[in-house]
This record gives sequence, structure tokens and C-alpha cells, in this order.
Amino acid sequence: MLDTDLKEFEDYLSEFNSIPKFDSEICPICGINYSDAYLGTEIPLIELQFENENIARTAIKQLEKSGIKSKKSSSGKEKILIPEQKLEDAKSILKSE
Repeated sequence: MLDTDLKEFEDYLSEFNSIPKFDSEICPICGINYSDAYLGTEIPLIELQFENENIARTAIKQLEKSGIKSKKSSSGKEKILIPEQKLEDAKSILKSE
């Protein structure tokens, strides 16, 4: 009985292995401060696609220099994700380069 209970508890704990870990209250992707944000608020992300991975890396660097956080998309190395609210800023930054 105890072995069964322990196994179920281990299974439950293993679900938390895939939860992203943050070392601060500011999201590394969108820059939102969790303390200031409402719980349950979702931040929509926009996927930008580039011709190839090198161009995507260059775009990430340009956006970061301007304070826009991004992340590589899991659907392709030539794609990145940015917060929807930063889309217009990102367009103007990337067009100017």
C-alpha cells in the first residue's frame, strides 16, 4: 500500500519537471513583472518568420538592443516569438536595419 502511494506521489511530482523556472519575477520572454501583473493574465505572443536561421538570430540581436525580448519558436529555427504588444515596435526596428 505504501509503495503504491509513494509511486503516485512521485508521478505527481514528475509533472513539475517541465514547468519553466524563473529566478526573478520578471518574465525572460515578455518582460512582464509578475508582481505587477494580474494572476491568470495571458500574454499573447506573435510568431515572426524569417528566410533562414541566421536572419532570425540577427533579428533577435536587433530586438534585444532595443529592449524587446524574444524567444526562438519551437516550430522552426527561422521563427521567433515576441509579445503581441511589441509587434509594431519590432516591425519598425527590423525595417530600419
